[in-house]
Amino acid sequence: MASAGYGGGVVACVPQHDSLPLEGGCGKHAELLPARTKMSSFGDDEELAEELPPNRTLQRFQEDAKSILKEYFVSLALDDTVVSVQELLASCPSEADELGVVAMKIAVDREKDTSRAVVTLFDALSRSNVLDRSALIRSFEKIFCTLEDLKIDCPHAEKGVLEIIQGCMEAGCVETKLLTKLPETLLRAGVQDQGAQDDFHAMLSKTISELKTFKHAAGRCIEEYFVTSNAEEVGTVLQELGMSTYHHEFVKKAVTMSFSQSSELAGREAVLHLLTTLTSEGILTKDDIQWGTTRLLGQVADLSLDYPRCSEMLTEVIIRLLTDELVSVPFLRRCRLLRIGDGAGLKVLEAVQRRTPEYSKKQLSTAAFKKEIQNMILEYFNSGDQAEFGRCIRELTPLSPAQSAELVRKIIVFAMERTVKECELSLALLVWVIRHEELTPKDIENGFDDMYRHMPDIQLDVPDADQMARTFVVEAMKNKVLRETWPDPEEPDE
Repeated sequence: MASAGYGGGVVACVPQHDSLPLEGGCGKHAELLPARTKMSSFGDDEELAEELPPNRTLQRFQEDAKSILKEYFVSLALDDTVVSVQELLASCPSEADELGVVAMKIAVDREKDTSRAVVTLFDALSRSNVLDRSALIRSFEKIFCTLEDLKIDCPHAEKGVLEIIQGCMEAGCVETKLLTKLPETLLRAGVQDQGAQDDFHAMLSKTISELKTFKHAAGRCIEEYFVTSNAEEVGTVLQELGMSTYHHEFVKKAVTMSFSQSSELAGREAVLHLLTTLTSEGILTKDDIQWGTTRLLGQVADLSLDYPRCSEMLTEVIIRLLTDELVSVPFLRRCRLLRIGDGAGLKVLEAVQRRTPEYSKKQLSTAAFKKEIQNMILEYFNSGDQAEFGRCIRELTPLSPAQSAELVRKIIVFAMERTVKECELSLALLVWVIRHEELTPKDIENGFDDMYRHMPDIQLDVPDADQMARTFVVEAMKNKVLRETWPDPEEPDE
């Protein structure tokens, strides 16, 4: 393993105008909106949408991770630690990025040669396919966004983080392009370390020089845009600069400058028009919007000093980014799970989620889906409002066959657990959702099949559930909700 310190082996220089993301490039070929494209350097939406299982909490996961990692930093038993981490992530696959954050925080806090040890661990986990590059990128972004807080307890935090980054680049865990995503304060800390005159130091110096050039040019063209509203001219400037790896800084700067416009609404509409235009032209990518968003969330508290309504204004911007499909619900959920921006950032993300139920509910976790349909059914039993229930179904669509079956099963079972009134309401609801095509006949059949598969468990709470189920079957057939030949396979059309 190459040294993780400043004086280690040779690291290739950052390609001048290359791009970190797995997608991208300029031109008018970008037909898909960012939220619909599958991959970014943060990972695909399926990965980002994962959450902790219902029987685990974040605090418990962090405690388990700390226990494993602290033992590793004492024993340096690499193989045993890889196995322990693998077992932990097998039960909590969504938390690979959180494990990376915990590991780096412990390493930075311990200081004594733990940077090398954490790089060795990350390398082994990467080679074992336990920790992929996307998860590690998310871990670094969380560290970047909390760097100032880390420095309060660990004054040497910047040096430790830079050592880990250098080691990970040398080991191939992350690409050298990650340097272009380092916060300016972290870059300056590395450049100011006079005892580190090596290739890595030269890369940091080159990166900060490029960043300064880009920010100056971007700032000028954004200022002009808010006067002329000429988005195409901005796109031309960005293409001529040829520094696409810094476009996330453009996104952050454009949104921030929109806060200072004389009209809050006009400023927001202008910046959203700009981002939408540049994205449709392929000049900005999914990565640019995502990195720009995380940096804005990470700086809400600081920005509020200059813009007292920053939290509210950023909430409105992110809502539009979501509804205009420039960011996705899984990405915003991952930001929330990683607590990007801590309290101030979470306040914005929670406000976005509350204001966009028609988007957020389409990406519910398994546990959240179960809770949502339970609330829907119980509220219907109280109100009898079938149209409202139908609206709630539409907010959840598209439902998978398994989700539709679970919904039908629980409409019936929740009624069984209550009174005759709820059973009548339940049957009336099944008739309504079929007649209004909120669910299909196949969904209803799958729901009844699902009910009978769960019958032994249902009878633990409702001893006469089997008899009640037969009544539901008879009434459903009478009302043509369930075909008369069910549960026999449906005969194919001639």
